[in-house]
Amino acid sequence: MDFSVISGLLAFVLYVVACLIVIRQLRGENAPSRRSILIPGLLAVIAHAISLWEVIITPQGLHLGLFPVASTVAMTGTALVLISSLYRPFEWISAMVYPFAAVSIPAMLWINTGYVTQPMAHGLGQHVFFSIVAYAVLTVAAGQAVLLSIQDRQLRNGHIRGVMRLFPPMQVMESMLFEVIWLGEILLTIAIATGFFYVDNLFAQHLVHKTVLTLIAWVVFAILLGGRYLRGWRGRTATRFTLSGFAVLLVAFFGSQLVLEFILKR
Repeated sequence: MDFSVISGLLAFVLYVVACLIVIRQLRGENAPSRRSILIPGLLAVIAHAISLWEVIITPQGLHLGLFPVASTVAMTGTALVLISSLYRPFEWISAMVYPFAAVSIPAMLWINTGYVTQPMAHGLGQHVFFSIVAYAVLTVAAGQAVLLSIQDRQLRNGHIRGVMRLFPPMQVMESMLFEVIWLGEILLTIAIATGFFYVDNLFAQHLVHKTVLTLIAWVVFAILLGGRYLRGWRGRTATRFTLSGFAVLLVAFFGSQLVLEFILKR
């Protein structure tokens, strides 16, 4: 059996175990044990990274097809959640990122979209790196926005129930959300800048939709951050802008990549 498959299956099992631990602890009355959540997640990320290395790094160049990149985003997002959980209560989002990371592994290993691996031009790797990390960070922001939206709805209804009783106060959740958005916006800015610098023509026919939609997403997040600073935007406004910007960004990459690989076979 190929080593990428072995390490990938190991990561899949560890993600499932970690997710079950999170769900079990969230059903309890006490806050989850951070160590019991982070350790299996960390082991899963390590195995996942090894599998991705075997799949993406090839003698012909980097395999940056739809599912390998989606799996890389999932792994990077999970790693960011684990690191952030050492400082802030981000372990709540692990219940959302673990399943996504687990599902991305079989797709990466066994679904062939016909992507043709090609050598990467000098400097383009920086653009790809910052793009993937920016997507991962803003994915975490979208997960935080979903949790914040649920918390806000329950507060408006006059009572907190279920696992939401264990969550930090809404002010802390909002503060964490904007910290993640700031980081994601900075990384997205760098990704866009390196793209304009290293890519020959970002408005070529096969890139124009991705470029335009990414710029729109950048503007959405910039407006949100400006509104937060100037007008104190929070609550529903913050979650709506966050999820809208993330949806545009999702279509920007994965939508265009889906068309290119599955429909146009490019």
